[in-house]
Amino acid sequence: MNNRTYPRNDQSNTNTKKNRYNDEPPSSDNDKANSNVYHDQISNVVFHGRMPRRKTIPPPISSNMQLINSPAPSPRRLRSTDGSDDEYVEVNSNKKKKRIQKQAGQLHTDQTYPILDFNLNNNCNTTTAPHSSVPTHKVTPPAQPVHHLANPQHHYQERPQITRESTRYAQTRYPFPPFVIRFNSSNVTTKQVSEDLIEHVKLKYQKTIQLANCRTSNIARVNNDQDLLIYIKDSDSFCFLLDQSTWPTKLCNLVYTFPTSPSIPPQLSLIIKNVDLRIDLEDFIDDIKASYSQVKNVIRMKNKFQSNIKLVKIELTSSSLKEQLLNSKKIIVNHITYDIDEYLAPATVLICSRCMAIGHFKSQCKQINETCKTRGEQCVDLKLHNCSQVEKCIHCQQKHKSNALKCPVVKSYRAQLTKKILDINSRSMPKTMPKNNIYKYNYTYDASNFPPLPHVQSNFNSNNPMMIKLDDLIEKMTEVKDHLATLAINNEKFEQFMQDKNQHDDLTKQQIDSLLNNDNAIKKDLVQHSLLIERHENMFIKLLIPMFEDLFTLIAGQNQDKRGNTLDADLKCRLDRYLIQMKKTREGKSCLI
Repeated sequence: MNNRTYPRNDQSNTNTKKNRYNDEPPSSDNDKANSNVYHDQISNVVFHGRMPRRKTIPPPISSNMQLINSPAPSPRRLRSTDGSDDEYVEVNSNKKKKRIQKQAGQLHTDQTYPILDFNLNNNCNTTTAPHSSVPTHKVTPPAQPVHHLANPQHHYQERPQITRESTRYAQTRYPFPPFVIRFNSSNVTTKQVSEDLIEHVKLKYQKTIQLANCRTSNIARVNNDQDLLIYIKDSDSFCFLLDQSTWPTKLCNLVYTFPTSPSIPPQLSLIIKNVDLRIDLEDFIDDIKASYSQVKNVIRMKNKFQSNIKLVKIELTSSSLKEQLLNSKKIIVNHITYDIDEYLAPATVLICSRCMAIGHFKSQCKQINETCKTRGEQCVDLKLHNCSQVEKCIHCQQKHKSNALKCPVVKSYRAQLTKKILDINSRSMPKTMPKNNIYKYNYTYDASNFPPLPHVQSNFNSNNPMMIKLDDLIEKMTEVKDHLATLAINNEKFEQFMQDKNQHDDLTKQQIDSLLNNDNAIKKDLVQHSLLIERHENMFIKLLIPMFEDLFTLIAGQNQDKRGNTLDADLKCRLDRYLIQMKKTREGKSCLI
């Protein structure tokens, strides 16, 4: 086998190849007849393989194999004929690049060299993998037999792209878990339930809740039970309905129950950083719940090896408390200040239910047949499909269902989708930023960044009569414009005056109508009083005065003795005076004496 060299540049690499080809020992005609030469133009790989005898693969020797650009380290290299060669060549390492690719979650590492397959039937087949970025040193592997699986395209399946449908699906799908309520009757309409719930909250608590959707559950229930799923739009409505005491006792005049309670969504969760692993978690939780009663759960986070890490997740039942903690970015627990940040949940991956591919809906699928999610086989009707129940993913060929979230391809896709959504949110945040949070960002105005534009310089002669006329016309048009603006202002003032006058006239008319109504009421009262006075006058004249006259006459008769002499002269005088007054009163004369 010939010695190998590390190329320093393209020119030296080409010269080295030519020297190797020239220095190759001549082969016999029999060797040429029994050899197979393969040159891949894409990967620039040349392979000279001698046909094995007796269907066996001979050991690599210089007569049947010539390697170019092998990645195997060379024990030594030929001395270069170049006099400026200093016997040293820089070889850059790609460890950092490989580490980044590994962290990005690549399912299959791209090969920088082709894999050569040998068959036992004297057929030399070469399979070239897709190329990645070319490193600083390129070498080909030794010609050793490498056997692949029967279907190698699974190893080099194209990675699904982040589509607009998948991004929109992850952003617009229900962000909050539904509230599940169970009725004992199936005669319940979702529309009526939504209206009753909104009306109850609005009347009793003077609050408007936002409902995203209300639908029936697809899970079959016994005893004629029915479950309804109520989806909420915003976090305020979710926090309000999370307290079951705020719900009405009946909906659609039917009693209902809560079979389950919704979990706290990521929108109401926060992450506490740098929590020591040696602290007592129970004391930590008790102190947090004592300081913040709206904290429902405190969870210690774990890594992929199920080991505890220094991140603690807290789940809240109040959106205002979340905003308060995010604004302060600090939380004090057991007299220790911790940094706090928002909890970001992984995005929901869109998987087609027909072909089990990632990134499109079933209505957009171009596949005619349906794909079994367990085995990955295609069939016309899944109901007539006899599945072997042997799980095999169509994405990674591992033993799980094709729509399983634990699939490495789905995990990688979800990580890329989450990163894209975060980039979109970070770019759109300054546009939707509320006014009360604008001072959090260090925006400063510098006048030097916005220099004034230079004045327009006229190239025409100022003595041009046409320009003078145009200037006069522009001045007159400006005057007309100012005059029209003044007229418009006066017109607006006059219209405002007319509106005020009409309002004043309406007010005056209302006052006049009120006075007329009061006058009519007073007249009615006067008529009633006159009738009452007349009634009383008739009663006095026709009843009381005659009665008193008879009474006084009787008293005057009693004031005389048997001879007709007056017993009490003063009483007689008073009685006579009373009788005269009553007589004058009956005649309508003044009775004052």
